[in-house]
Amino acid sequence: MSDMRLWDDNPTGVDLLGFASIVHTVVATLEIPYLDPVTIGIAAPWGGGKSTVLRLLHEELDGRDGYRVIRLDPWEFDDQFDVRGGVIGEVLQDILSAYGAQEGLPEKINGLLERVSWSRVAVSMARGSLVAQSEDLVEALTPRSKSDARSLAGFREEFACLLRDLTQLKRLVVLVDDLDRCLPDAVMATLEAIKLFLSVEKVAFVLAADQDMVRESIAASLDATGRGERFAHRYLEKIVQVPLSLPRIGADEAATFITLLLSAHQCSPEHYTRLVEHAQQRRAAGQSPVLSDLQSLPWQPDGASLALASRLATGLSADRSGSPRSIKRFLNAFALRTRIAESQGISIDPSVIVKLMLLEDSPGKDFETLVKLQDVPRSELLEHWQAWGKGERDDRPDQVSEASRHWAASEPDLTTAPIGPYLSLAASLVSLTAAASLTQEQVTWVSHLAGQAEPHRRSAQQEVTARPVTEQQAVVEALLERGRREQESEPLVESLLYIAKATEDLRRRIADGLWNMRHNLTPGSALDIADSDSEELRDLAARLAGATDIDPMVQEAAKVEQEGR
Repeated sequence: MSDMRLWDDNPTGVDLLGFASIVHTVVATLEIPYLDPVTIGIAAPWGGGKSTVLRLLHEELDGRDGYRVIRLDPWEFDDQFDVRGGVIGEVLQDILSAYGAQEGLPEKINGLLERVSWSRVAVSMARGSLVAQSEDLVEALTPRSKSDARSLAGFREEFACLLRDLTQLKRLVVLVDDLDRCLPDAVMATLEAIKLFLSVEKVAFVLAADQDMVRESIAASLDATGRGERFAHRYLEKIVQVPLSLPRIGADEAATFITLLLSAHQCSPEHYTRLVEHAQQRRAAGQSPVLSDLQSLPWQPDGASLALASRLATGLSADRSGSPRSIKRFLNAFALRTRIAESQGISIDPSVIVKLMLLEDSPGKDFETLVKLQDVPRSELLEHWQAWGKGERDDRPDQVSEASRHWAASEPDLTTAPIGPYLSLAASLVSLTAAASLTQEQVTWVSHLAGQAEPHRRSAQQEVTARPVTEQQAVVEALLERGRREQESEPLVESLLYIAKATEDLRRRIADGLWNMRHNLTPGSALDIADSDSEELRDLAARLAGATDIDPMVQEAAKVEQEGR
């Protein structure tokens, strides 16, 4: 059995995507004397490499004379009730740890921390998190003058004075990650901490986030004021003076990235370092393709890895090939599919698996069409499909989408490949699209909810319905997608009906999803649907009773139950 190679989702300290230009631009901006203070925004969608850029920037600045780098992740703060105080406190504690030996500094920082502490007390009391006697509550919430040590009103001036006295400090660079993962109020609290309290001379902030999501959070937080959407754009512009966007990864860069990921598992660390440096040098010189002229290296990727990388880079949809995280997840899914196929004795070329996975990952129902056909009609469809894709025939097969033409024209040829066993395997697994948005625990639930083992199914039903609606919805979507592809759907339908009974908010979605998978329903499932107490599922039973495009026995089962009511 072949070795299984998987990639983690952590930011890397190795520049595989040419982010050096972004890092150098940020560093150059920090060195401009008249941009002080400054906030730099690094924008990209989730999985676009923002955390990697922050890590590379940290390594670039760490150890520079006069620079102190702090990394904050408000999403991970324990105290989500006072994120503003948390941000301020983290910055102060880091300064204390770095410069605490300077005479008088601990006392000044402790004074500022005392202001933050009193602010936390006031916030906690206002939220009811702390219980206090009436006079204590009044004291905590009473407005104070700037000179009062229990007020944040004079914090900014004292903080600026403290940094001026730190003559050895040239720049305090605060890297803020995962802001777009925070709840709206936490986003606003972080931005308030930056703008109102910490944005003074010598301080620079670098915010890595999906700016659209941050704007939505600002709008949501301010919605009660009636100016949310109108105000959000201007608010963010006021805070971020230098916006930078990470470039989307084109097909050539995606192929380079995939090749480098594959190579990390195939050669020694020394050879891998040489390969990465070679790519960085060619990229910096503007030479393309980046992975070319490899003859001088002690090791170079083999033809199979280069071909696989090229096939994936051109086959992945534009939104997924532009995201390093999506590329890693696809490679992991490919490794897992290959291992599962091998463990079940399915012999199939890896390039065939890649091509079928790309079809499975594409929008539309082309993959479902392929799965549902028997060997002979499937082979006939593929022959017609691929001939149309290559321009050898003008007529597109009725069963497939126009968007599949490029896929059909790509190598390898599937008409003679033994893909039947693999398709059956793929149909029994959670789809790639669904699995990409599920946790490992949720993937396990889906497997048990659709499985034949009743004890596992019952246990999963109870666990899922005890979770928040958002988690239940993710599982429901994965079950519905799986149900459209499986012939044995009774356990899956039973689980969906169990969730519908327990969670009213999901009944309409489950009813609509069951209608879309009506061709895979059994008479027993139709009886269970019609026997439901919910209005949405009774309406579905009525639709099944009148449907003419489903198994007559399923239609009859729905009619019988309808007539018995």
